[in-house]
Amino acid sequence: MNICFYLHYTENTSGGINTYSKSVLRLLLGSQDIKKVYLVFSKENTELVKSLLNSIKLIPLPIERKRKSNTFLFLISHLTFDIYNILINYGIKRRKIKFLKKISSWINPYRKISSLSIDLIHIPLRFSPIYGLDIPLITTMHDLQELIMPENFSAGERLHRSLNSKKAVDESDHIIVSFNHVKEDVKKYFGFTDDRVSVCPPPFHEEWFVIKSGTPSEELKMKYKLESKFILYPAATWKHKNHVTLFKAVKLLKDKNQMVQLICTGNKTEHFSELVTSAEKLEISDQIKFLGIVSEEDLVGLYKLTSLVVIPTAYEAGSGPLYEAMRYSVPVICSNVTSLPEAIGSDEFIFNPNDHQRIAELILKGLNDEDFVERNLTNSKSRLEFFKQQNYTANFLEAYRKAIQHKKERDNI
Repeated sequence: MNICFYLHYTENTSGGINTYSKSVLRLLLGSQDIKKVYLVFSKENTELVKSLLNSIKLIPLPIERKRKSNTFLFLISHLTFDIYNILINYGIKRRKIKFLKKISSWINPYRKISSLSIDLIHIPLRFSPIYGLDIPLITTMHDLQELIMPENFSAGERLHRSLNSKKAVDESDHIIVSFNHVKEDVKKYFGFTDDRVSVCPPPFHEEWFVIKSGTPSEELKMKYKLESKFILYPAATWKHKNHVTLFKAVKLLKDKNQMVQLICTGNKTEHFSELVTSAEKLEISDQIKFLGIVSEEDLVGLYKLTSLVVIPTAYEAGSGPLYEAMRYSVPVICSNVTSLPEAIGSDEFIFNPNDHQRIAELILKGLNDEDFVERNLTNSKSRLEFFKQQNYTANFLEAYRKAIQHKKERDNI
């Protein structure tokens, strides 16, 4: 089977989706059933994907995303397709306006995909850079958070996400999700049947980072002025990541004369300034460091050096930092939402994301209770052994076969 695989053009700031995409790509490259993978990515990000280009199966297909002419073509292509999509939803018959979809794909710089000898296109996120090609299409729905927690999004963000989701479900021959709770959401909100959505977890037991060795501890301590003990939360500063409740836990510990240094990594979104203000109001700014996006070497080093990883997220399709902490044998505690309790597999190490007192209690145990830490690490080792038994590749290959079959059925209608 030959496939086309897409890496989002903003992958250096897209956090978990970037990590997920590369992890799935490496999984597919290791499959005997996959003969060739055409990797579509932005030419401007060539340096960021170099480490992936050493497989003889992988054929790079860079697109000059930032070229002015291409930027204009993308705009017109997407606008044309949106007009087509809107008219369809107003009851206009597809055959009457099919030409709009053809125009959209014809002027799109990604149209070169249509000349490839491939069986399908796999887009590992909810929106494709191009629709309307005569090739089976799979997209990944990581979550439908805008429908479940709309308060976390502006009206514009909800509209943008909803339009992209609608296009994906209308145009994809199959939808992939990583967790069953996301599958149930897709079925609930879009009326999909079981055979149109596949649960395909990424390889949770394997390291998702390309870089295997981290920055040396002493170098990190000097670079970021780290204390001998610190807690780590790797997450972009989105509202649902729930940094503020973690701040309240740190404040509670401070009031009890327990000073804890919190290190936060990840993309600083438009909500970052709100977090800075929150930390100032709680008078804990001197205990918190926002490092922004760090190199893989630094992040691996931080995982290995930290005393405890804390994941207070209020919503999560699946938490990469949770699996990374377990893989690096680092104590980890997390909230009790979505798939996290199932992933960590023990009620002892979870908390309500709104309960800062419980978070503070578990932080103290993670930093000072050796028996608690030992149970935590033993639990992580057991969970990783469980994940190793899963056949992750088979799930993706089965989803691919379903997409190809669905495309044939659609063509025959």
